[in-house]
Order: sequence, then C-alpha cells, then structure tokens
Amino acid sequence: MTILLYDLVGHDVGRPFSPHCWKTKMALAHKGLAVTKVPTRFLEVPEVESGASKTVPVIRDGERVVADSFAIALYLDEAYPDRPTLFAGEGGKALARFIERWSQFTIHPYVATVALTDLHDMQDEPNAAYF
Repeated sequence: MTILLYDLVGHDVGRPFSPHCWKTKMALAHKGLAVTKVPTRFLEVPEVESGASKTVPVIRDGERVVADSFAIALYLDEAYPDRPTLFAGEGGKALARFIERWSQFTIHPYVATVALTDLHDMQDEPNAAYF
C-alpha cells in the first residue's frame, strides 16, 4: 500500500519547499515505504483530508490520517516496527523532540527572515495574496 503525503508547493509543483514536509519525506525514505506525494498549495491545505489539519505535512496510510511531522514519525515507528527505526528507543525520541524544539526557536526565525521573500515569489497570484 502506498502512503499519501500532502506536500507544500508553490506554482512549480516540482519544487516543494516545506522543511516539515522534508522531514516526513526523509522518515518515509528511511523506513523504505512507498509514498505518493500530493502537491498542495497554501489555499488547499484546509481541504486536505476533510480539514484534518491547518498545516502540512499530512499523511494518509490506509484509513489512518496523521498530521505534524513529529506525530507522523512516531506513527511510522509504531505502525512499521519491522522497518528501520527512526528513534532507537525512548531516549532517541526525547533527543529528537529536543532538537526539533531547539531548532524551531533558535534557527528557524533566522532562516525564515531570509527565505520569506523567496517563498512569496514561489506562489501563484491567489496563494501569494494569502501568503
């Protein structure tokens, strides 16, 4: 079975840009799971899986819908224990959560400052207005 991944894109669907979606793509690749990427623009996010989340990434794995890159990683480790682990135990989960939070509050604000204009320019007109 193929997992659906809703991936944030601008006018060029071949150039996804969400680092949170990248984390999910890397987790799926590490697990060796088949994935179908669904290009999703900002204005389409509220419609994903009947409004499952206000943000992406979102995955659908059979009947299961999971949002948020960290929640998705936890789900993948639980649902596919026969595949390579993403965390190597509880200590790995805690360390991954720490690094995620630290980077969101320490690194991301600076990266966002540099990237915002480029991200705006990657949008079509309706999504640029939303952005």
